[in-house]
Amino acid sequence: MRPHHRLLRSVALVSLTWSVIGPGGASMAQNFKWGPVQMTGGVTAGADFRDNANTSPNHPKSDVLLTLGPTLNGGVYLPFAGGEQFTLTMSATYTKSLTGVTSDSFGAPLTASLTLPMYVAEWTVLVFDTFNFTNDPLENTFAVNRSRIEEYMNLVGGSATRQFGKFATTFAVQRTDYIYPSDSTQEETDYQFSFTPSFMLAQGYSVFLRNSYGLTYLADPTLRDSTGYSLDAGVNGQITPSLNGTISLGWTHEELAATKTNGVQHIDGVDSNVTLSYTHPLRPNTTHSLSFYRNPGVALLLKSSSITQATGVNYIISHRLNRYLTLSPQIGWTHLESLSGSKETADLIQVGFGLQRTFTKHLTGSFSYLYQTRGSNIPGNTYDVNDVSVSANYTF
Repeated sequence: MRPHHRLLRSVALVSLTWSVIGPGGASMAQNFKWGPVQMTGGVTAGADFRDNANTSPNHPKSDVLLTLGPTLNGGVYLPFAGGEQFTLTMSATYTKSLTGVTSDSFGAPLTASLTLPMYVAEWTVLVFDTFNFTNDPLENTFAVNRSRIEEYMNLVGGSATRQFGKFATTFAVQRTDYIYPSDSTQEETDYQFSFTPSFMLAQGYSVFLRNSYGLTYLADPTLRDSTGYSLDAGVNGQITPSLNGTISLGWTHEELAATKTNGVQHIDGVDSNVTLSYTHPLRPNTTHSLSFYRNPGVALLLKSSSITQATGVNYIISHRLNRYLTLSPQIGWTHLESLSGSKETADLIQVGFGLQRTFTKHLTGSFSYLYQTRGSNIPGNTYDVNDVSVSANYTF
């Protein structure tokens, strides 16, 4: 089991969620309807300045990126009672570097998902598939001397849940494929199986005990495939009228990505996860979001290390200044410690804010600033990046 991609996405929240405009950033009526198909078409344009586009410790190079292209988002809403739907968000954009530090690229965040709930006897069965493409190096904590990292991810899975009064039980299985066109040795296929009994303490609020087992098949021929299991207890749901989310604590055992000549490496330790959202009833325009995670052993977060211990926290405030303008300051910290190989210890800190503005029914815009610093105990693995971006999105 190799959950480092999930941790990377937690870190990436800091750099991505204030880019609130993007395709589908504003809530607008669909301008194309054909039976169950409801879509919104538009165009997006933006500019991005980075003072260290190559994330270099010693020889930073600045770059200006221009992005332009059509957008399409919406869904196919199937006429069944279960609420089945296929949703699509796409921005077929072209990004041009004015300096050549960053390679030009066609394509930007692309997300497609299918959610198909069904009812079999007394079981609720959910089948889903999600595809995503990203190409931003600031999402990757190991990105030293890299200008762009492209990743394709496809997640397919299903779950079956049955209620027994206040008790419930859920079986789930999923497969995740990661593809890196510029670094095929990083590619992998993950399988995860879980069994989760739960007990409802109140309406929408429950305690659970999650048992998970994972398998990871690695493309790198020098590494062993990985396995692992975990046992976590926690609470989930609308904890109070103003607080909702998930809190869990558990134990993880993993056999991770050791080289075939050095044998299997075993990792045991406490894991935890906190994802909370709070809105004060007297200040409904401000929402606080906090996420925390700790994993005793993940693979390849740090270069030249097959096992990494990761701890991180993100804090986000979304404040609606008025009906047209939203401010989103954020801060994130991740601590990475190599348990093998390089013995590197690294800290990634991201601080920034975003502004989203609705100008008209069809036109929205955003401005964001991000400061990211990576500190390491290994010379040459420390860098800083300042990133300023503006964008606009128009729907027809």
